[in-house]
Amino acid sequence: MNVTINRLDPNVPDPVESRRRAAGRFVRVAYATIVFGVIGFFVVYFGAPFVFLSGPGTVSASRHVVSLPYTVQVTKMNMEPGATIKAGEEIAEVVSPEQDRIVATYMQALADIAGRTAELRIKARVAQDVLEASRSYQLVTQEAVERLGAMTTATVTFRMEVLREYASARKAVVSAEAEVAESTIQLASLDEFIKQLRGRLDEAERHFSQGRVLAPIAGIISTGLADVGQSLPAGTPIAEILDPTDIFVDWYIPNERFIDPKVGNEVLVLFGNRRIPGKIAQILPISSVYAGTTQQLLTRDRPATQIARIRFDPNAVPPALNSSVYVHMHYTEFSARIADGLVRLFGLY
Repeated sequence: MNVTINRLDPNVPDPVESRRRAAGRFVRVAYATIVFGVIGFFVVYFGAPFVFLSGPGTVSASRHVVSLPYTVQVTKMNMEPGATIKAGEEIAEVVSPEQDRIVATYMQALADIAGRTAELRIKARVAQDVLEASRSYQLVTQEAVERLGAMTTATVTFRMEVLREYASARKAVVSAEAEVAESTIQLASLDEFIKQLRGRLDEAERHFSQGRVLAPIAGIISTGLADVGQSLPAGTPIAEILDPTDIFVDWYIPNERFIDPKVGNEVLVLFGNRRIPGKIAQILPISSVYAGTTQQLLTRDRPATQIARIRFDPNAVPPALNSSVYVHMHYTEFSARIADGLVRLFGLY
């Protein structure tokens, strides 16, 4: 059975026109998507600074630097970055020729003082023994002087000889007494000085603890850890311990802002796809340059910005320590609610 198809029948769609119409609709949708996407990008990019204040930050914590006041060499390292450590636990073992020299200096001083003390004790003992004989001789010469006063026939030369002997005996007694008294005073002073030197020596050995570096507090070992075999000048950190109970974010506030942040303002800490709520706990009266790795290399002359310290909400789970984050602070509560609604709508939280 033959069926005649009338191409001009309006009830029968033209396949060519249908394909053109579908292709045109797709092109218009794609074009509109691109145009509105570009417009939306520029609106968001240039309009965001009027809605919220955004700047980089670093997750940090209270840190305790472990170092020694000597030039040391690390011989053993018991910890690694990120390890949890308890107070009093050994971090590393070191050797220090400088500390050995300090101990040797104390020992040499103690030896010198011991020799000086021995000499003074000998002098005091000799002076004490001589003092008794000198006093006896002084009594004899004094008696001779008294008898000489009763004699009328003694010559002048004899009188001078007797008086000279008496004066010599008196001088010997005074010298022995002074030597004994001074030796006693110097011995007491040297004994006290020996006690101080021994205390300093014990303190130096106790602080060095035979080269064992112990953790003063409990916490987490930071990334700044010395290597085995590395020589460190005095005061150079061997390790840094972060307190996991005191975590905060140092937010580098941009200088270009419409409203200055204040203590108590609510903020959002962006870490990946996470949005962690927090509050500004403190605005530090100092400025610094954010140490961002890539941006630091690209921009050499970066301005210093003021730092705000942010504390997380009690139920929030903070990011890893030393993480780089971004902080958003909305200027108005209305914009914050809209942003929160959009985030929840698209499931970005």
